Amino acid sequence: MITVPRLNHETLYELVFNIFRATGIPNEDAHIIARHLVDSHLYGHDSHGTWLIPNYVKNIRDGYHLWEDHEVLRDRPSLQVINAKGANGIVAVTNALDIAIAKARKATFGFVGLHNTTHIGRLGDYPPRIAEKGMIGMVWLNGGGVFMAPHGSADRRLRPEPVAFSAPRRNAPPFMLDMTMTVVAGGKIEQKNILDQPLPEGWLIDDCGNFVTDANRYKSDPNRTAVPALGGLQFGHKGYGLGMMVEMLVGPLSGAGCTKSSSGTGGGTMILAINIEDFIELIDYENEVEDLASWVSSAKPLPGVDKIYTPGELELETYDTLETQGISLPEPTWQAITAIATELDIETPSL
Repeated sequence: MITVPRLNHETLYELVFNIFRATGIPNEDAHIIARHLVDSHLYGHDSHGTWLIPNYVKNIRDGYHLWEDHEVLRDRPSLQVINAKGANGIVAVTNALDIAIAKARKATFGFVGLHNTTHIGRLGDYPPRIAEKGMIGMVWLNGGGVFMAPHGSADRRLRPEPVAFSAPRRNAPPFMLDMTMTVVAGGKIEQKNILDQPLPEGWLIDDCGNFVTDANRYKSDPNRTAVPALGGLQFGHKGYGLGMMVEMLVGPLSGAGCTKSSSGTGGGTMILAINIEDFIELIDYENEVEDLASWVSSAKPLPGVDKIYTPGELELETYDTLETQGISLPEPTWQAITAIATELDIETPSL
């Protein structure tokens, strides 16, 4: 697969921002969406990056709903349940974080249940924003495509059911865990398809339990293929059970409902902020987690393993590298972006 020359991340951000601004949405919304997509590349998650622009622009053209028009369905000292009324998911969750943080400052815990949004992007972007305020942050989602098979089956019944967690640390960016309850996120399979690369064995199975390496079958053959739960064919009961837990936590409490069909219900987000200083002094908490990180990282790596990473550390290394070296996009992704830019009369950078 041909890739375009590496783009400076700020150059790419400016292009993406100008595209979304040209659709007529508020400048602040365009900034939030553009920064989120470009940062996804910087952290090494192309699956949640700029290849999504064509679909996002289509959704905007179909009708853009402002976050400011959301409806608060329930409001308690420690929680809020919100109908976002079709608002952009990235904009909605970014704003809902502030609500959760404010609730936690007053009531120790700040929960926000959110439903009726568009795609919310990369979950790992959100909890560190809570952790930067000296709190523990978590985000769960029962959204995304229905492509997970329950353990022992190849019928698609659940969504990827992702969860992200972040905790503050002393003199360093927050710890960050971002994972799906499937063996792989659907967007990573999409990237393999864009790059015309085979899937690693175990990412996709057919209705006989055989591994499927043709990435195209993920979309072209949904009735006979599925993504196994985290743990794969042998230990997938763990990911499947955790996926059911996410559904039961997020679906009813966010107002979105649980997944009941290939297209019906689901799509809820739950945000939690925990005010650490209501339990323990923040410095004492940070000392504890630093000691934990030092102890775990001191483990001897196996042959072929360079180092033992703490959660989120690899993403930070990737960010530092790509911030300097630039972001490389597949040719089909770049062509799709430039086609939309041309249509919107946006100048594209020369490569």
